Amino acid sequence: MFKFWRRKEQVPPNASASVSAAPKSTQTNPVDTNTPLKERLQSVGANKGNELVTLLNIGSTKKMLAGEYLFREGEPADTGYIVLDGAIEELAISDESETSLGIYPEKSWINFLHLNGSAHRTSTARAKEASSVLLLDERLLNSIDDDVLLFIYRELHKSSIEEAARKEAEKAVIATQNQNLIDAIFDIRTTAKDHSKNSALAQNVIQKVPKLPIATIALLNKLTDDSTSTNEVVDLVKSDPSLTSLLLKNLNSAEYSFEEKIADVNHAVSLLGYVGVYQIVMSQSLRKSLPDTPAFQKVYTRSLEISHIAFAISQASGVGKPAEMATIGLVHSLGNIIVELLRQQNPKLENLIDCFDVSVIGAQLLHTWNLPEGIWKAVEYQDSPEFTPANKIPEDILAATAVLYLAQLCHQRLYKVSENLLPTLFLDDYLSRLNWKGLTLSSVLSEKVVPNLRKKAKALPPSLALLLD
Repeated sequence: MFKFWRRKEQVPPNASASVSAAPKSTQTNPVDTNTPLKERLQSVGANKGNELVTLLNIGSTKKMLAGEYLFREGEPADTGYIVLDGAIEELAISDESETSLGIYPEKSWINFLHLNGSAHRTSTARAKEASSVLLLDERLLNSIDDDVLLFIYRELHKSSIEEAARKEAEKAVIATQNQNLIDAIFDIRTTAKDHSKNSALAQNVIQKVPKLPIATIALLNKLTDDSTSTNEVVDLVKSDPSLTSLLLKNLNSAEYSFEEKIADVNHAVSLLGYVGVYQIVMSQSLRKSLPDTPAFQKVYTRSLEISHIAFAISQASGVGKPAEMATIGLVHSLGNIIVELLRQQNPKLENLIDCFDVSVIGAQLLHTWNLPEGIWKAVEYQDSPEFTPANKIPEDILAATAVLYLAQLCHQRLYKVSENLLPTLFLDDYLSRLNWKGLTLSSVLSEKVVPNLRKKAKALPPSLALLLD
């Protein structure tokens, strides 16, 4: 905590400036705790508390009003202090908040780090109430005998050890409290999800939503099978005229900016890759299955953008299957559409409907559509990274959940949402699961995601391509 300092010139024991140590007395007197420490020390006999009396007699005392700063972060740590009365609070101060790091009560010692000013304060100290402190500065240390000097360093060392032990104990208490809070929130959210699963009202709407075309589900199953070849994907799309028509019609629309007309599936795959082709087929299939309302259009556009970001994250990190991640990104918000339908059909139950967990509702719709478990289960857990560490997520969907969570964060940053407003409490934990330990959200976006998206800029939704510019 501090570097041992020795003055350059020793003061002779018989010098008039020094105060010799007096013999210790075995007598004790009752202490009046209502009297300030300084007065108590000065009132004792010459045989009691000699070192502190010496310091008080030759040292400088600083009187402080409540709220007055003793030192601030960044200032030279070239002075130590003894709190004579009152209390000094140590603080970590940022632009937006103050965090108390502890209280130095009466009799506390506050360390200096280096008398030449080469070390600086890493925190701020302020009087919590009217207080007075004794300054342990270079002038004082040049005016005392070695026995008093050693006394000072002994007390400072003891104070450092006690302060470190106190902070470690506080950290342990806070860690336990945080874990209890995490567990409690997780239990509350789990209970809420269970209530949404058992809602007959939501199930009634879900059962009425048309299922995805069989060919679209078959295409998804092909893409999630590692043994599937590009030719198999092309043949499957070609075998269903509706899929072929859907694909070519959209690729040649104003939504895409290809310079030449796309005439067949092979050409489409050569330009977009088979996952890109699948994204278009899947997104257009969703449009046919769900009502084309303003709410759906908003969810659809956002989900399509996140689908491409999730695909880029999966490719860049090597975690998960890119096609599956793209699908999860595309369907993760469908629960919002179902809840919107519920509101339209049951306007008098709006307060009840607001309590539904949209992630669970969306997962149940996808389950009804016979999508793979890894997809609908990841959708169900998609909001968990906001309030729980990765070890709370089922292992079989952890990778997909991490990719989707990061894709949504990157999407919001592309739309200039401040990182301070994003749910990033456990971000480092999930980045580690994506093999990006030590990276920040900004570095992931600029170094991993955006370069990957730019490689296929022409195949991106225009709204997303515009953000990259």
